[in-house]
Amino acid sequence: MENNKRFGLSVLESEILVTIDNIGWYAYLWFPVVYREVLNFGSDASDEQVHMAFGSLIRKGALVIVQENCAEVPQWELAPGALEEAKETWSLGTDLRTRLGLSDPDE
Repeated sequence: MENNKRFGLSVLESEILVTIDNIGWYAYLWFPVVYREVLNFGSDASDEQVHMAFGSLIRKGALVIVQENCAEVPQWELAPGALEEAKETWSLGTDLRTRLGLSDPDE
């Protein structure tokens, strides 16, 4: 497996990781509603799809928990190498959507 493709991220998962890297992890901005404007998160995916993507990111090991205390709200960070793969995947997905006319780059 190529080092830069070890997580097998989707475009949505990549957008989530890039957003977390830019903003930081704040659970209340993602759950129960995705606060897109605050996060500057431009995905058209439904909140349900975004929430399912979090589970996938955890299963893939791209998001890792950073505290051990189960009584606290979990804090997450990006696994080593996840951001690089996310940026590459997100960039390729954005370019493809633009070329296919599925999104307006000025929106």
